[in-house]
Amino acid sequence: MKNIFAVPVSGKYLVHAPLHRLTALVNHQAARAIRDGLTTGTPAAGPVGALTVELARPVPAPTARDGDLAPLFLGLIPTRGCNMACRYCDFAAPKRGSPVMPLATARAALDAYFQLDIPAPEVHFFGGEPFYAEPVVRFAVEYAALRAAEAGKTVRFEVTTNGLYSTGRCRWTADTFDTVVLSLDGLPDEHDYHRPALNGRGTSGVVIRSARILSEGTAELVLRACVSEQTAPRLPAFARWIGRELRPSTVCLEPLSESPLSRAAGLQPPDPWAFARYFDQTALILAEYGIQTVLSSADLRAPRASFCPVGKDALIVSPDGAVNACYLLDEEWLARGLDMRLGRVNGGAFDLDARAVQRARQMTVDHRPRCANCLCRYYCAGGCHVHHDTQAAPGQYDELCAQTRLITAAALLRQVGGGGLADDLLADRSLSEAVVYQPDDRLEVLC
Repeated sequence: MKNIFAVPVSGKYLVHAPLHRLTALVNHQAARAIRDGLTTGTPAAGPVGALTVELARPVPAPTARDGDLAPLFLGLIPTRGCNMACRYCDFAAPKRGSPVMPLATARAALDAYFQLDIPAPEVHFFGGEPFYAEPVVRFAVEYAALRAAEAGKTVRFEVTTNGLYSTGRCRWTADTFDTVVLSLDGLPDEHDYHRPALNGRGTSGVVIRSARILSEGTAELVLRACVSEQTAPRLPAFARWIGRELRPSTVCLEPLSESPLSRAAGLQPPDPWAFARYFDQTALILAEYGIQTVLSSADLRAPRASFCPVGKDALIVSPDGAVNACYLLDEEWLARGLDMRLGRVNGGAFDLDARAVQRARQMTVDHRPRCANCLCRYYCAGGCHVHHDTQAAPGQYDELCAQTRLITAAALLRQVGGGGLADDLLADRSLSEAVVYQPDDRLEVLC
């Protein structure tokens, strides 16, 4: 019963079992009947009993990986360099002059990856800005496609990019990649302030042009917006504009993470309570256009044990050939006492430390105490290992937890027809705080 949760919302209980993919909105008496039926093994009669029987069905929880290496994907970082000077960027690498991955390293990494005989190979490109080292990207795509064809397979490509490049490059990207994650931080004036070019000029004109080209290509377009205190109130207007102008499958809204640069620019993370309201409003608007809205820590599409590729055997290769479990800079995770190093590319093979692989695999929600009794534990899974400290005691939720818990609860309420309750939850601070600060969401502790 430990993975079945009950959250009180305005006289009702939101009962949710993430592993069963089951949600119900019931009164207090029904919630207690479900708990008692699960405890005694004697379900009540009627609909509550049927629900109890379904919840009694054993469903395995996501756990740490084991056995042979099975990479989620191969990640390549062609360079840490970038042609933008975002005012909040938390990458310490220099924008100009960062090392570029030699083509020989890219080839060796791909040779090593295809030696693993992955059934459905995937290659993802990260940065900096990957296309700041365009020859590496083009070579890697063509060489990976060749290796996949030799093996009788099709390789899937994904890139995270800023879209600040030529029409020709953008069209090639739109028709070559399977998924393009494009950063677009709001309406033109907002984007220009948050994401200027290296010369200080606005970039919205080129990036929006790229977004339109990508909307017309074969690639799945995912828009990612970094949301600050300044841009949060305009998210609904941004959503209307996206719906009219572009055709993404998904819009990811991520609150700004503070950095020395963001503080110097006067940019702050959004208030978590306000962000939850604006996120919900934005999701409703985008849904009218058939567009999904996602917060990475409140992604309800499937349960997971780890928030990100860490722990899922992802092999992310830096320009110097180092293989890590995380795409962030070494100094970021080392400063938090984390070691994401897995090994190196050596010739045409991966030289990996088996103990390091096991260490990364153990970085799951089961080792994040703050998350132990939380409704969101298998969706958020604790959030970013580097940027979110989850070693506090169970139930000691912080501001990142607050927005995740509110957005998750509101989305679940809407799934079961409780839209009015979702509206009340987000509009009434006392209701919001009752949900956010409930220290133990487990059904078994229901009074």
